[in-house]
Amino acid sequence: MSDFVIIDLEVNPQEKKVLDFGAIKSNGVKLHTSQKKEFENFIEGFEYICGHNICHHDANYFDVSTNVRYIDTLYISPLLFPERPYHNLLKNDKIQSDDLSNPLNDAIKTKELFYDEINALQQLDKTYLQILVNLLYDKPEFNGFFNYIQFMDIDYYN
Repeated sequence: MSDFVIIDLEVNPQEKKVLDFGAIKSNGVKLHTSQKKEFENFIEGFEYICGHNICHHDANYFDVSTNVRYIDTLYISPLLFPERPYHNLLKNDKIQSDDLSNPLNDAIKTKELFYDEINALQQLDKTYLQILVNLLYDKPEFNGFFNYIQFMDIDYYN
């Protein structure tokens, strides 16, 4: 598999300002910081950046100079786990609902979900997988994921 980094941000919704950044690389190296530049340096150079709602939220709050593909676990999850009615990350580490989330903990949870999605994908009927790829490959919410799985030993075109 290709290297990737999984990220999460804590954003003040009123001010549209990032309060905290969290990230974990595929090799397990972690970052938790409030400094945007430190975060951007940490994720720089990765072809794949993964997050839970990265396409329509997190990606709006940081810059990277390379061409990246976003893997968005929020959109893949309902396809692979249709029996789950909701696809939010569980926030077991929050004591009260108005407490700030810990973006590093959420990045770690997203990494676990990403691996669960990969495992579920490997169990799919190949015809169903081919239909999903054909219908969704060109959509930004799915393109990164389907592009990434080309590095795996899954023959989803045949």
